[in-house]
Amino acid sequence: MSICGGIAGRRGHSPKGIFIHNDAGGQFLDANYWANALAGGEHSLGNGFAHYYVDQNTIRQVEDDVNCAWHCGQEDSNMNYLSMEICQSMGLKDTFLANEERGLQLAAELCKKYGITPNESTIRLHQEVFATACPHRSVELHGGPKACKEYFIRRIKELMNNVNETQKQGANGRREVTMMCLYTIDGKGPVIFFDGKEFHPLSHPDEVTILNKIYKDNNGKDLPCYSWSSKAPWYARLQAAVKRTQK
Repeated sequence: MSICGGIAGRRGHSPKGIFIHNDAGGQFLDANYWANALAGGEHSLGNGFAHYYVDQNTIRQVEDDVNCAWHCGQEDSNMNYLSMEICQSMGLKDTFLANEERGLQLAAELCKKYGITPNESTIRLHQEVFATACPHRSVELHGGPKACKEYFIRRIKELMNNVNETQKQGANGRREVTMMCLYTIDGKGPVIFFDGKEFHPLSHPDEVTILNKIYKDNNGKDLPCYSWSSKAPWYARLQAAVKRTQK
């Protein structure tokens, strides 16, 4: 039994598409907060709810896919579309963008599951059908409603095609795969930065901070960081593989 218990009715057929919302919540209003607030009655179901609440670490489904949700204030949209709230949209930019990326990953998974082709009629913004700014933060960060919707559709298609999150479009139109990471060995010594070709010991914590910030601004997620043991020397295997490919 879902938290919302089918209160908005049963759809009776596969969803036509997905509405993407922003929660208008602050930095501490993550997916668990909203699910718990709905379950505990702090947020009345009658005031609206989505199927999913998403942050970068957690996805909380509060209504089953086969049921409707009161998420749009418009009957066709409530009846025929799945919905998700991207959480913490009034919080920190980096946090919100990471949450949004996780939501787009979920949208890609749902599109695959239900045979939905991402396009103008299947990937929707709340403001298309109701007098609201929602999804306000996404629209602001992606250059307006039209550009935001185009970004959502494009990114969902990429994720459906299993494009790695760390791939970016190069100036020559080709895909450039980023293999950068940080790692430590036995928790001792310097943090090592691997830039995809060479290994660089870092000498100051601020170096880790700035490298991670640049990577996250470009890729929407933290730079991968590993803690490897000398008993299972994966760092040595990585170094050997890189040196071998350079010959």
